[in-house]
Amino acid sequence: MIKSLLKNNLVWIFLIAISFSGLSQVDTLKLKNKVILTGEVKRLSQGVITIETDYSDSDFKVEFDKVAHIHIIKKTLIILSKGRRSFGHLTTNKDGKLQVTTNEGEVETFSMHEMVALNEIDDAFWERFTGSIDLGFNLSKANNLRQFSVGGALHYMDKSWLMDGSVNVLNSYQDDVEDTKRTDAKIDIIRIIVDGKWFLIANTSFLSNTEQALKGRISPSLGAGKFIKNNNKLYWGIGLGFLYNIENYIDSTLNKTSSEAFISSNINLFNFDDLSLTAEAKLLPSLSQKGRIRSDIDFTIKYDLPSDFYVKAGFTLNYDNQPAIEGNDTDYVITTGIGWKFD
Repeated sequence: MIKSLLKNNLVWIFLIAISFSGLSQVDTLKLKNKVILTGEVKRLSQGVITIETDYSDSDFKVEFDKVAHIHIIKKTLIILSKGRRSFGHLTTNKDGKLQVTTNEGEVETFSMHEMVALNEIDDAFWERFTGSIDLGFNLSKANNLRQFSVGGALHYMDKSWLMDGSVNVLNSYQDDVEDTKRTDAKIDIIRIIVDGKWFLIANTSFLSNTEQALKGRISPSLGAGKFIKNNNKLYWGIGLGFLYNIENYIDSTLNKTSSEAFISSNINLFNFDDLSLTAEAKLLPSLSQKGRIRSDIDFTIKYDLPSDFYVKAGFTLNYDNQPAIEGNDTDYVITTGIGWKFD
């Protein structure tokens, strides 16, 4: 009997251990009113922390000043006031302070009100990527206009590296007018340095545009910059550097290479409810062609829909004061579409 009782107790101990082990693998929020939420913390923005749970159809959104204790399993990138950054395992210590244990085993402690944003960082490299794809179609009776667009984006983030890549294709057809085809793609790789306020950037861009008789322009560049603002609502950075153009035109006799300096400004507004906005302006004075100046402007606004869908509108402008074809110094594109985000 004793043997049977001991065996049953061991079974129960084993089951309870498994249960607690399962619970330990989830994030935990303990509120000041003693309510405990377990699941996966999705984000902190605008003073509201969002947690996804298994026992609710929709995510819980809690005002962060009502949180007494937080414990997150995955490594977390934390944005603090004044643009400071921290990275590691986040929990609350016995004094009610937020505590981050870094990869080096160092412990950083700060007050709750100092944290303005957080993002979980997966240990697996491929799980740190997120992306989106969108489609657009415009139809007009006038001149039988048909315009198709497709775009995609891929993003990566860890403690010190950011990567943004995108590609956009636009084809336009109408009666009595030559077809317009445009493809632009770029990839930015950013290395954050000096307490998250400065960064190094490597970029490669590609543009093919029939409006400017441009068969293809490949432009690798290197530079550095500084974040003017970097918090839970926006980041705004400025940069400068050098760029090299390899340009091939429809008329091959116009093919050329050139070097340029660049001055850029990037703004990313996010976490404004379901609205986000990105904008980039770049001025490119030539270093090898006297008097040549180019400029590029990109603007995109998105509104989130249920189930990770969104609608977006975009505006792109390219200017070259020494175009290959006289009179085609400016080209602009306005697009609309619907898309889907994935991670």
